Amino acid sequence: RAAQFHEFVAQLVEWGMQDDVSYVPMMRTQLVAARTVAEILADLATDPAWAPAPASAGAPIPEIAGPREEELVDIARLLAARRGDPARIEGVSDPDDPDRELFVDGGLLPGPDATLAGPTFEQWLDSTS
Repeated sequence: RAAQFHEFVAQLVEWGMQDDVSYVPMMRTQLVAARTVAEILADLATDPAWAPAPASAGAPIPEIAGPREEELVDIARLLAARRGDPARIEGVSDPDDPDRELFVDGGLLPGPDATLAGPTFEQWLDSTS
């Protein structure tokens, strides 16, 4: 299980664009780079000592997330500022969405046994610029 990817933020900004405002979901997240996830999955796949336990054994599902919790709206604003995008970023939360509380209250954050790995979103932006 992986947290939301750094690479997904630009799509969210684009999808939420209406005129000169982008409406981005209010969400607590621990974004992770897709490359980081791929590297860790490759390590797991080639480690002879690692074997997934059957789901019935109650073993936790391996999780990976970024190094710190952040607000998606703040991350989208950082992306827009770095790109020189004139769009204003606004956070939205649909009270009729049955998953609203998961997004806002951190229900999608990683569990206590998750592997946390960088780079942060800001470091990732620096490396892709």
